Amino acid sequence: MKRPVLIIMCVCCAISSCIKEDRSDCPCYLSVDLSQIEIEYIDKVDLVMSASDVSEAQWISVERSFIGDTLVVPVKRREFDLCAWGNLKGSQVDTHTNSIISADRPDSLWSSYHHVSARCEDAYVKVTPQRRFIPVTIIVRGMISSVVDIEPVLTQVSSGFDFNGNPAGKLAVTHPKLTHTPDSEADYYTFESLLLNQPSATDAGLELTYSSGGRERRTSYPLGRMLLEEGEDISLANGNPVVVDLVLGQGNIFLTIEIEQWQAHDVIDITF
Repeated sequence: MKRPVLIIMCVCCAISSCIKEDRSDCPCYLSVDLSQIEIEYIDKVDLVMSASDVSEAQWISVERSFIGDTLVVPVKRREFDLCAWGNLKGSQVDTHTNSIISADRPDSLWSSYHHVSARCEDAYVKVTPQRRFIPVTIIVRGMISSVVDIEPVLTQVSSGFDFNGNPAGKLAVTHPKLTHTPDSEADYYTFESLLLNQPSATDAGLELTYSSGGRERRTSYPLGRMLLEEGEDISLANGNPVVVDLVLGQGNIFLTIEIEQWQAHDVIDITF
């Protein structure tokens, strides 16, 4: 078992202020158990502590070598919210709105929320991280030999999260990354992206544009609504990876959505 690590925060009460007769100014020692975090998936951890009586949240960036330990953090004796965030890297932290704004290509975010009552000498929380993103793979194949400038776009209601892990933000546009180009006429394109948890399960969408015969063609599909109809709620954490298979035809696209053991199909008209 790893030894607990003591972290001193600037917001903590000085231990020297404690006196035997009155311990109200003494800190509460909060043990934050990080033993459930798998370094294979989460290699950066930030702790965010916020309460209604402070204007800005307090942050602790956990060193990678401490992941898996129990951190002992002296905190003020009060009620507050603690959220452990994993993999905050490209995202921006906005302390004015108490939110985490995702980049164009979202981080693979994980979080664990806890309401903490730190009114006694000791308190304990066990961080149990939940995935806040859904891996999305988009395959484009079919009549692609005369197609150029293929670009899928994911629209997301949530461009980020508040400090306590709730989806929040404005409409965001995500451009999936091209990871495979055709090696032959019968081959395919592959794009990869992440879809963040959404406040609404039905508002996420997929759009595909490309040029063929000198004309731009465009089609869109209500991805979030279709997933919900099949029982996959992207407003919840720990969603399953999604594969979207688009087969280009002359005037339409045959679409297949695949998640774990099920598939759903549809035909989409192409507009010009």
